[in-house]
Amino acid sequence: MDEDDFKYNSTLLTKELKALKQIYPFIQLGSAGKSVLGKDIWYIKIGQGPKEVFYSAAIHR
Repeated sequence: MDEDDFKYNSTLLTKELKALKQIYPFIQLGSAGKSVLGKDIWYIKIGQGPKEVFYSAAIHR
């Protein structure tokens, strides 16, 4: 394996999120918007309570 085998990108993220949705059907996936490259900025919603927390790694990247 070389260094390119370990690159993380939006395609891999999308595949992983969809796999999580299949494993845990109670989670909700959505897009909070688009990046400057036109890629989805994903969010995961868990639970149905009145409190919400939003964290976006895109802001901190």
